[in-house]
Amino acid sequence: MKANPECLCCKKEIPKERPRQCPRCGHEFQGNGWDGIDAHWRAKHEHYMSYEKFWASLCSEHKS
Repeated sequence: MKANPECLCCKKEIPKERPRQCPRCGHEFQGNGWDGIDAHWRAKHEHYMSYEKFWASLCSEHKS
C-alpha cells in the first residue's frame, strides 16, 4: 500500500512492522506496539506537535 503523506511515520519511512518506532527520535517501543507512546510523546515532542495531532496523523497501518 502507498505511503500516506499526512502520516508522520510514512513521511519518515518508518516500517509498518513492529517494533514501533518514534518518528521524531527513533525510540523503539517495547511490548505491544505503541505501549508508552503517549507519555514519551508528551515528555519529549509536545513542543513539536500535540500528542492528539500526532496520533490523529497516523495512518491505520501505523496505528495498528
